[in-house]
Amino acid sequence: MDIGNKKIAIIHDSLTQFGGAERVLFYLIKMFPRADVYTSLASKKLKTQVENKITGKFCCSKLSNVKLAIKYPSLFKPYFFHYYWESLNLDKYDLVISSSHSFCAHWINTKQKHISYIHTTPRFLHDEVNQMLCLKRPFFRIITQPYFNYLRKKNLAKLKKIDYLLTNSFNVKNRIKKYYGLDAEVIYPPVDNNYAPPIKKNIQKSNNYLFYSRLVEQKGIDLVIKTFNQNKKPLLVVGTGPKEKKWQSMANKNIKFLGFVPDSKMAEIFQQIQALIYASIDEDFGMVPVEAMSHGLPVIAYKSGGSKETIINKKTGLFFTKYTEKDLNLAIENFEKMLFDKQDCVRQALKFDKSIFDKKIKKIVKNEY
Repeated sequence: MDIGNKKIAIIHDSLTQFGGAERVLFYLIKMFPRADVYTSLASKKLKTQVENKITGKFCCSKLSNVKLAIKYPSLFKPYFFHYYWESLNLDKYDLVISSSHSFCAHWINTKQKHISYIHTTPRFLHDEVNQMLCLKRPFFRIITQPYFNYLRKKNLAKLKKIDYLLTNSFNVKNRIKKYYGLDAEVIYPPVDNNYAPPIKKNIQKSNNYLFYSRLVEQKGIDLVIKTFNQNKKPLLVVGTGPKEKKWQSMANKNIKFLGFVPDSKMAEIFQQIQALIYASIDEDFGMVPVEAMSHGLPVIAYKSGGSKETIINKKTGLFFTKYTEKDLNLAIENFEKMLFDKQDCVRQALKFDKSIFDKKIKKIVKNEY
């Protein structure tokens, strides 16, 4: 997008792992390659990837040099990052775009126009499932509540200052309304359908299922492994996580771990699969089910969060409603008795194509310049 000599800063929470929020960041960088990029924490690998995609500068906090912070960023986020964002001087920019969730990148102080894309309200401050479950225990709750109450009030003040408050789903829009009484515009994240090959109806059906996500409790890896240990069906697992060895040690021989697979290679994986298993708990949006559908694959998903906005039950996938091995196994059994049209899945995925995100973001920027 041609914005002349206007200076843009893109602010992103953290770069210690690659997930949906980072996919959005990389697409924003593709749209505005001359922008300067700021983040709180950055692993060497992701820092290099960003620097190779921009002509502007890349900035991160000194905490990126602390190995413990890179490995366990959640331990630091309630107590450090808010103040890092507030310390930045962004007055030289004409436009600031923040990509924000639990590390609160939208807390920046700027006199310029501020577009903020909220992936979720900070989970550790509210009731959603998160990786800091210890904070929900009575002892820690008593200690942290006064400070967290302060953070919630300040977060509201920061959200009110944003010129364009955007979010990735009606699910998160409802959270923003519930916790802060504010309205946000929904712009679904950009899903790249270019990797999907032409769909042929006569592709031979595979017996494999796929789990494709970061390997953390919130994404449901524990439930999926226990379920497939019981049913003994072949499962491919794509993704990595800090407790990866734990999940591998739990799994029977019918479960194969493939580790990290780049997007350009995922088409080969999808061709070996009959359905994606998606057991994420209260997912904000969830780009993976849409990516799977773009390859003509139906999704067996826990009926929760953003999945309810992307999957059409009994048409592009099948929901299970109780978070148990029994209910997931029952959904798999029912799935194997049904027929799904690959073209229905592809058409559903196209509703979330990157071109829509691109058009809506550019329209907002154009309105400013």
